[in-house]
Amino acid sequence: MKIIPHFSAEGLSNEYLIVDDEENGIIVDPAHVDGELLEIIEKMCNRLVAVLITHKHQSHTAGLGTLLKIYNLDVYAFEKSINGIKTIQFKDGETKRIGSLDVKALLIPGHSMDSLVYSIDGAIFTGDTLSSGSVAMTESFVEKELLIKSLERKIMCLPDNTLIFPGHGAPSKLRIEKMLNQDMLESEAATTGKAYRLS
Repeated sequence: MKIIPHFSAEGLSNEYLIVDDEENGIIVDPAHVDGELLEIIEKMCNRLVAVLITHKHQSHTAGLGTLLKIYNLDVYAFEKSINGIKTIQFKDGETKRIGSLDVKALLIPGHSMDSLVYSIDGAIFTGDTLSSGSVAMTESFVEKELLIKSLERKIMCLPDNTLIFPGHGAPSKLRIEKMLNQDMLESEAATTGKAYRLS
């Protein structure tokens, strides 16, 4: 599997092209479709087969319509539709075969109630839920707690070497977030009096 990041100035967002061993392509969060992204797609994969949407905010979905005008794609998300486009829905914890890859979706509500993290072959695509050094913004303390608890239960238990590809900012590794992510460390200290420990 190859992962090719592409930065979108529209919303300062990351979008990713995943290419499997059969050169099928999957786009994660098409924030904006420009000539550079199209060149990368045409160069790196034989066929673009799917789009994975982490959540429905426009800074992660604005390019979806453009992609669908060019390619015949399946669109995967938690919601039934994104920008009026019908999707194939993922349930929490469900794994689907896309191309030659097993894609598992984990529901991490808080920033939005439809936020999915996609786990693929030792990498996670976190949208806005988890970034390098912080977690997503929320509209209330209750939503922040929901987000933190969901991350603790479903993400922080993954292997330390899991690669993190966020919707904004630099990639990271779960080992690093366990050591340095201030939002997660503060929550852990508040509830248990201890910080995460590396195995």
